[in-house]
Amino acid sequence: MITGISEVALWVEDLDRAVEFYTQKLGLEVADIDPGKNAFLKAGDALVVLFNRETPGTALANEYLARVGSPQGEVYHIALKTDKDALDGLASKLCDLGETVKGPVEFATGRRSYFLNDPDKHYIELTDC
Repeated sequence: MITGISEVALWVEDLDRAVEFYTQKLGLEVADIDPGKNAFLKAGDALVVLFNRETPGTALANEYLARVGSPQGEVYHIALKTDKDALDGLASKLCDLGETVKGPVEFATGRRSYFLNDPDKHYIELTDC
């Protein structure tokens, strides 16, 4: 039975650029990094894992690429949860840092979200729920 999300892994073109975005702009912490190859970033109880699409640097990712040839599949978006009281401030900070942020989007359930693209064009949702 599924009890939660352990990690989300994303292919990136430039690992340093992606790590800078997720740590400096979104506040995630580096749990582990293999420079130029991959980075495991803490997002609460889960991880956002960034892999260089050419040289991911783990046996599992290397085997995957050897088997399928190149990264497969598509991701519509990932949602990162933040404290309700911090959501608007985070969106404002991102705008001040030059990011294009859409929102707030207010859902019928009372949930509020903002949306933006990371440097590799992954659509990121910042939500309070």
